[in-house]
Amino acid sequence: MFRAIPIVCFIWLVFNSSCNNRPKPAVIIEHKSINIAQVVPDSTTKYYDFVNGLTQLKLPYPNAYELKEIKDYAHYLGIDTTYQQVKAGRFATTNGLTPVIFECEINDYERRTWLLIFNDNGVEQSRLQIAADVRPSSEEETSDEPTAVKDTTTTRFTSEWFYIGLDSVIEVRARQSAYVQGSQKVNTSLRFYRIGAKGTIKEVSRDKESFEKYAGRFPEQQLPAIVDTVNTGALKTISRLTPYYDFREESQDPLYAMGKLEIGKRATALLYARDTIYLDEGLNYPAVKLVTYKKGKEIDKIVVYGGTLGEHSETIYRKCTVDKDASINLQEEDSRVVDSSFRFKTVYNMQYEILPGGKIIGRQATSIVHSSKLYNEKALIKYFKGKYSTHNYISLFNIRAKDNILVGMHAYNKGQENYLELLTVNKDNKIIDRYTIYDHLKKAKAADVKAKKMEEIEDDYNDRRGRLTCDAIIRLAGKDLHITPGGKFVK
Repeated sequence: MFRAIPIVCFIWLVFNSSCNNRPKPAVIIEHKSINIAQVVPDSTTKYYDFVNGLTQLKLPYPNAYELKEIKDYAHYLGIDTTYQQVKAGRFATTNGLTPVIFECEINDYERRTWLLIFNDNGVEQSRLQIAADVRPSSEEETSDEPTAVKDTTTTRFTSEWFYIGLDSVIEVRARQSAYVQGSQKVNTSLRFYRIGAKGTIKEVSRDKESFEKYAGRFPEQQLPAIVDTVNTGALKTISRLTPYYDFREESQDPLYAMGKLEIGKRATALLYARDTIYLDEGLNYPAVKLVTYKKGKEIDKIVVYGGTLGEHSETIYRKCTVDKDASINLQEEDSRVVDSSFRFKTVYNMQYEILPGGKIIGRQATSIVHSSKLYNEKALIKYFKGKYSTHNYISLFNIRAKDNILVGMHAYNKGQENYLELLTVNKDNKIIDRYTIYDHLKKAKAADVKAKKMEEIEDDYNDRRGRLTCDAIIRLAGKDLHITPGGKFVK
């Protein structure tokens, strides 16, 4: 005989059975595993008050729209972490889903930014860490100071930043730096994500196509090919999901397929163009990069038109010719700003070579011309008299020859005693030669004030430039001063 089940037990069984059949919550996507309990807002009304009070953001992002500091974030971020500051902003609601960015300052050494997707009821559907800035604390930095014991500690830095384009694709770039006993190891990555119809953030896979099909979108050009202007109006854009171009260190500006060059049997070269690149003084230059490939793999790259901008310097590439002998002839103009009164430029006519296999090397510099508007005696004396130091040193440019040579300037000023000379030094900072621009010493002796070596040396950042095969020229007032490839002044 069957025994009767009490009604209370039956209800309990039905309830638990229905709970087990409930749909599982959406998966939370994160770069870093964190235990955050899902906290449901008190009410839908409270959620709408919260989200409608946030700054409305627009694509592409980041842009001029700023996030707004908020205090009541625990309902939406989770309650297991207290932040020093939280800022947030929202994008427009689409299909019942609202993306919200939370920029969180955890402490003075750690900041993280999350993208959260909420439905109309204020329930989180998914989240993704899209930015981070993690540095060692002051205690960690102090502990890395040299000791008698061999240092095996590792100092780590994490940087992560994002970009959301008009196509709503989320780009997340990461840079991991580790310092061990003075050596640095850097890992970079670039991932792409989309928000699905149900609010789930999913990583987007890269395009899958052959290199031949990809390269076929580039207009074929014959050698010799000249690059001295850019018009992107009729060019096709490059998908950022292609596996054949490394966007990790690139800006988010559109990239265009400009040309395809077959460099004999050595390599295939593709020309990539951008509309503009912004340099000092408001100058806008289109930019072109030549990238070599062998068997569908990227081998090397070089900027052949446009410009690159540094902290106190810029390099402008004005004209490029890729010839049948696999040479790249390029005019490069380096400009450097010492301060508001002293600027100079050095124009190199360079010749690079694409080797069998695709690697690009510097073959030779066919000319180097250095000049400045300050290079007259009256202006130079006035400039260096305004300096606080008695001795002043300025690195001007580098000559690549049998030994790498730095050309520098040394000034001595003390009251009415003025002395200025140009120096060439080798890689060991030993003086090869010197040239006196002016000597207005009255009591002091030149032998006592002359430089013994160069100080405050600037690094030669372009180590691929080839050897100089003729004299370098410094344009002084009324005179061209020549320097041999060996570093000797022609007096």
